[in-house]
Amino acid sequence: MDKNKLIEMIEDAFGIDYYGYIEEIDEPVNWIGERFLPANEVFDYDWVYHIFDNTVAIARMKSRSDGEAPIVGGPAVEKVAGSIAPFGQKFQVNPSMLNKIFNPRNDSELKQNLRRILDESARNVRSAQARMEWLRWQVLTTGEIDIEDPDAELTVDMGVPASNKYDTSQGDFGLDWDSNWDDSGLTPLSDYIQLCENYYDTNDEMPDVGVMKRAQLLELTGAETTRDEIGEGSRVSPIALNEYLEQHGYPPIETYDEYVRLEDTMGRPTTKDYLIPDDTVVLLQEATTGEDVDNDIGGLAVGPVAENNFQPGIYTDIYEEFDPMKYWHFMAVEVWPAVFNPEKIVIFDTDGN
Repeated sequence: MDKNKLIEMIEDAFGIDYYGYIEEIDEPVNWIGERFLPANEVFDYDWVYHIFDNTVAIARMKSRSDGEAPIVGGPAVEKVAGSIAPFGQKFQVNPSMLNKIFNPRNDSELKQNLRRILDESARNVRSAQARMEWLRWQVLTTGEIDIEDPDAELTVDMGVPASNKYDTSQGDFGLDWDSNWDDSGLTPLSDYIQLCENYYDTNDEMPDVGVMKRAQLLELTGAETTRDEIGEGSRVSPIALNEYLEQHGYPPIETYDEYVRLEDTMGRPTTKDYLIPDDTVVLLQEATTGEDVDNDIGGLAVGPVAENNFQPGIYTDIYEEFDPMKYWHFMAVEVWPAVFNPEKIVIFDTDGN
């Protein structure tokens, strides 16, 4: 049986279009990376964005007596260029499962195994989506991408200025956030506000949000200096904290404890890789969803896939081999972050290392 017949059986069993179903698989609702680095389709393996700086000076005065308007400089244009990178994988369809599809004992067994084939196709899509979210947060939390795969190793600096990376060893900040909460030198709320002021000094606007893991939020809300400032008991509630920040013109804090899975030494997805590292706070601006991309942090360039007739996106399929007979689940995607304004990322290490 060829793979087209297998796909036809899946479509008949579940009343769906196989490829349409695959294309409609959304990222997990808990993932938030798209808010800061949204996916943008590109149609070449190399991409170029022209970023226009629309900062203006006050208008020049001119003579009233038919004087020519003074000539001033136009907007500065910065060219940001890069290349997408290939990611992909395949795994073999279980022969026992195929036997139960080709020689089913009853309709229930047939449908159950066709469902497994469909779920395995979706597994490939979710794997690509996980890689895309991982790429986003590598940029947003470290300023670089560090890949250590069996088939590829590379480290790429994504241009976040060293002056946008802070830690508690610097003079403007207090003690490490995991210090004794009663220590008067522990000032996480003041640290957060100072970070926001530094962001404003660089970008002439406040960030939209501060993002950290729950552990760092607990350190912030439990500190005695935070409790004294906001006036709550043994711990400040996140709601009271964000109300305080809003009242004083600072961005709210969100927690993000999501993770993706890496393969262990046996090739199984058992190792958790948290998207925000421990002891890390980031200040970020949300994307404008196409309204003013020149001012965005950037995006995730998703490029053409050869196996998909050079159309961009996540491509997955089933294909067959003979001698010996095998069916494979296949996935390919071409993707890489495009960072337009790296200065709109501020990274803070709360333990001084």
